[in-house]
Amino acid sequence: MSDGIAELRQLSTNLGRVSGSAVKDVDAVIKKGAQNVKTEMNYSAVWSKHFKAMAGSITYDSYYLPGKVRYVVGPDKGKRGGALGNIAYFGTSKGGGTLDIEQPLTAEEPRMMSALAALAEKWAGQL
Repeated sequence: MSDGIAELRQLSTNLGRVSGSAVKDVDAVIKKGAQNVKTEMNYSAVWSKHFKAMAGSITYDSYYLPGKVRYVVGPDKGKRGGALGNIAYFGTSKGGGTLDIEQPLTAEEPRMMSALAALAEKWAGQL
């Protein structure tokens, strides 16, 4: 008769291995999502009547912490037209705010979540 401690320890060990190994796979999915969001944001800027100059200034940066993956997507103020980002997305008292900052992420979310779910199933099978 087992009290379950040995099984719990084995599961804990396996989860630790999976989370460490999964970071690489999760990073690939999140990076692809960040690229898709960047592409969509640039596309909307290209077709904007007032913010075409901002197109091409949208980039993404990655930030890593142990076991965590994060990408930040948006206009780079150091690039030509990048300083228009605040006006394009948030506006001023005189106008602007015509580009939707949430739409590209909303469009990408189902694809990214589907890819992450597939990864979760893959890793669950290895426990």
